[in-house]
Amino acid sequence: MIPRQFPWMIWAELRKVYSRGSGIGALLVAAVMGIGTVGMMWQMGHNDSAQINGHSLSEIVKMNALECSGWALWVSNYFVVPLFLVLAASSSVAGELGSRTLREDLVRPIPRWSALAARMVGVSSLAALCLLIIGAFSFFPGLLAFGLPAEGSVPVDYPTLTHLALCYLAALGSSVGLIALAMLLSLVVRSVGGVLVTMVLVLMADAALRLVLWGMDMASIALAGQLRPWTLWNALHCWDAWTTEFEPMRFVALAILTVAATSVAMVRLSRMDVP
Repeated sequence: MIPRQFPWMIWAELRKVYSRGSGIGALLVAAVMGIGTVGMMWQMGHNDSAQINGHSLSEIVKMNALECSGWALWVSNYFVVPLFLVLAASSSVAGELGSRTLREDLVRPIPRWSALAARMVGVSSLAALCLLIIGAFSFFPGLLAFGLPAEGSVPVDYPTLTHLALCYLAALGSSVGLIALAMLLSLVVRSVGGVLVTMVLVLMADAALRLVLWGMDMASIALAGQLRPWTLWNALHCWDAWTTEFEPMRFVALAILTVAATSVAMVRLSRMDVP
């Protein structure tokens, strides 16, 4: 049952998330990434000296608002923004475990899961706002600088504005999955630095698995193609389909990751001794 205080708990978490350095840094980086992508594309469009196979970059790269937002999403969501989200999530849980402030919430007559859910909503709102800033700060300046793709200037199957919006929506889903995983790790290692180190180790193990699958693929082992969408990296990067079709199995893997991480984290918090 949802406690009556839950909206106020969310409001309190929102205030904390947007007052921490990780939250402020995430918003600033999102803005810089959006505007910076347009600036880089402007530079590429006016630099005829840089050529590939005898063609200038301005001839190879399509210069329009959609392309600006697509590249901005790719550049910012591969490592930079997710790092700040992990910091924000670990600060909300592991940081408050270390400072004993989480205990103050848990001694109140509320179910423990609601304390974790409020923190997840708060950090997830940061992820949504970052994506909104990235999209707005890349699309509208790109619209002023390059405009939209002209009819007949791009292939028929060129990604549309709707497809771009779906990529951003998928990025929000992957951010929620990453936040759930970071909060689970926070309850296990109980320190912000420990969460970062553990997350790096998990991603390294996942990279090793993907390397093995790549070797299997080179050896024409069909099982590799079936397992690849289920790796952690591919699940968290289900949004990376700006120039391709979405892979449904990636979304299934992300859903399983999010539900499993959230459920285990709530069970862990309900049973652990919070000092």
